[in-house]
Amino acid sequence: MLFLYAPDGRLRAGQQDSLARLRNLRGRNAVVLASASPSDLPDVVDGADALYWKGLSGFDFSAYAFMLQEVARHSPGADLYLQNDSVLGPFGDIDSLIEAAPWRLTGFLGSSAMENHLQSYALLFRGVDLELVEALEPVLSSRRALDSWKDVVCRQETRLARTASRSGCSVGALWFAPGAHEAETPLLGAAAMKAGLVRRAEQKVADPSLCNAADLIEEGFPFLKRSLFGRNQRFQERRRLERLLSLQGLSPEGVL
Repeated sequence: MLFLYAPDGRLRAGQQDSLARLRNLRGRNAVVLASASPSDLPDVVDGADALYWKGLSGFDFSAYAFMLQEVARHSPGADLYLQNDSVLGPFGDIDSLIEAAPWRLTGFLGSSAMENHLQSYALLFRGVDLELVEALEPVLSSRRALDSWKDVVCRQETRLARTASRSGCSVGALWFAPGAHEAETPLLGAAAMKAGLVRRAEQKVADPSLCNAADLIEEGFPFLKRSLFGRNQRFQERRRLERLLSLQGLSPEGVL
């Protein structure tokens, strides 16, 4: 399933590319599209096996919760791959990665920013059923949607793996960052840097999808964050990312 956010009913080039790539994966593909009105659905999503419209309220977790319930009710026991449009891709042979994933809940990248957690732009659930949906209700609820990205990160994304694990699910990430707190600056150290008493130490990697994005792609990681060409471009060398994009038949124009 691909979640697309298109408030004006138009898809960016990067969204269209991700949609085309997901159509080539094994299994059926569904799109959940958020726009201002159902009449805004773009024609480009006609190739999806299933198409759902949702309002603009809520981030990816609101679409994920809905799709988990749909699969549990209509295809119980099926595996479900979820992706949002904050990333470009998937690149490479993601079918093989999905097939080899040994956990019931798989994240493609584990981040230690804030705390150890699975990044939510791509997730894989094995054997989706109503029992799993009920266990994940605290973080994947169809009854409420959060409209602040900070709330989504703090109350949903960082809690997902922990909530799933407590219900008995096996949980893991195919790529992961150093452990939580290893990259955090102690309070006294932060105060000393602010006062100019010490220099900032070399940054450790808490979120490899930002700090090590190009290296990850070269290692076979199948996603690249769109924000690296916008608000987070300071984290990577632009030319290197552009070269990697060109190998995938993409250019930075239109990805934001």
